[in-house]
Amino acid sequence: MEEIYAACVTYEPSLVDYVDLKKVTEPVWILGKKYNILEGDTFEALQDEIRSKLWFTYRKQFLPIGDSGLTSDSGWGCMHRCGQMLMGQALIWRYLKRDWTWKPNHDDEIYQKILWQFNDKIECQYSIHKIALKGNLLEKQVGQWFGPNTVVQVMKRLAEEDTENDIAIHVAMDNMVIKNELRKLFRRSNKSCQNTVSADTLSASSNILDSSCDQGGTCINENSSEYCETICPVLLTIPLRLGLSEIIPVYYEKLKAVFTLKQSLGIIGGRTNHASYFIGYVGNELIYLDPHTTQLHKSEPPLEDKTYHCEHPSRMTFSQLDPSVALCFYLENETDFEHWCRDAHQVLLEPEKDALFEILEEKPPMLPYVDIDVDDDFNVSLNEMDRVYTSDNEFELLM
Repeated sequence: MEEIYAACVTYEPSLVDYVDLKKVTEPVWILGKKYNILEGDTFEALQDEIRSKLWFTYRKQFLPIGDSGLTSDSGWGCMHRCGQMLMGQALIWRYLKRDWTWKPNHDDEIYQKILWQFNDKIECQYSIHKIALKGNLLEKQVGQWFGPNTVVQVMKRLAEEDTENDIAIHVAMDNMVIKNELRKLFRRSNKSCQNTVSADTLSASSNILDSSCDQGGTCINENSSEYCETICPVLLTIPLRLGLSEIIPVYYEKLKAVFTLKQSLGIIGGRTNHASYFIGYVGNELIYLDPHTTQLHKSEPPLEDKTYHCEHPSRMTFSQLDPSVALCFYLENETDFEHWCRDAHQVLLEPEKDALFEILEEKPPMLPYVDIDVDDDFNVSLNEMDRVYTSDNEFELLM
């Protein structure tokens, strides 16, 4: 226990880095939005954009996680928190839309319900408790650090068990995005229509969702049970390893392009054992939200919303980024997915020798796979058609 807390270094992002954004001469990209201060965009608009992103950090004095006795995730939960930031932003886009901006002491019911799903209590769907305990299925002990591949696999399992939200998470393994697999996720049947709801319905419900179809789905009655088939959004994650000990420089421009796509939900990664959620870039520097600040857990609503938003994000050069990353995209429907495929081909996959991944119509009958770390191979699927790798060294190396 003492070793875990000794490993925690409380990190406060640099105010100087943030204020410098006022003086930049290059465009600033934040999750698909471009801000150019020299061409008339206001710094205040950029500031609102950044601080409206959900920021999850270490917490302390919550109830113990399982039998571990741990009442804080300081020193080990940074990647867990990055997974929360990713899912939280997806829920914001799903229910409050992309142009939503946060103001201090925000009492919007939908916003508060989204926040509550990440509170550090075992009954909350995306709490540190559930993320850490779900890691056991991937041979990760409570208190053990996750890598980007592991955390997206865990978030995928939690999303599958989520009866109140309709976002599916897809993890594209082997550097391949298989279009047929995504199409199946967009259109799926959900009992009681629990996965199809608007923001208006949400605000009137005691749960995050109510049983209502309002996305163009069709409800039918089958054996006295209601079903709904509708178009549901998909959070696409693409775990990659872009080098051995450091990222191969040829990929810097490709990673920049990730943030220019409309569907971009950022990148999960960081430095060795120091995870961060990357939301944009300016020049040759990444802009990110850093979870390495320890805050006090609050057990009862309303949650203190100021503690979930970062006034001063951090910056680091692309050369400092660890080669293990997960690219993340929010796809509203099949049409949005096709648009993403078109744009991704142009900016991420050309020229072919520098492509970050592949987009294929169907899964090849034989999947070539290079196991970098054969001593930590664990390919047991939780679902029959899934391929799950728990080691964040277990990627096909892009050269």
